Amino acid sequence: MKFLCSKCGACCRRAGFMNGAKYGLPIQKDGSCGNLVNNECSIYKNRPDVCRVEKMSFTDRYSKKPTKKQYFIDTTKLCHEIIDKDGLDSSYKIDIKEYN
Repeated sequence: MKFLCSKCGACCRRAGFMNGAKYGLPIQKDGSCGNLVNNECSIYKNRPDVCRVEKMSFTDRYSKKPTKKQYFIDTTKLCHEIIDKDGLDSSYKIDIKEYN
C-alpha cells in the first residue's frame, strides 16, 4: 500500500509554516517550498524524507501506532482540510475508499 497523492501542491505551499526549513527545504518569502515549480515538485524523485508521507511518523496524534492504512487515511483527511482552507478544487481530494 502506498500513500495516494493528488499533487495539489498544498503541502508544498505551506512548507514554511510546517517547519520545512528545519528539514533543509528552501523556503520562499510566501512560505512555499522553493522546489515547487508550476505547482509540481522539481525534485520529487529525490525529495527528502520530510516530504514522503511513507517515511514520516506523526505518533503524537495516536496513543498507539496506527496501521499504515489508518495512517494514510488520517493523513489524507488532513490533506482534505488543507485543500479546503486553500480554496482548491475538490477534485484534488483523494477518495478515502481508494485505500480499501
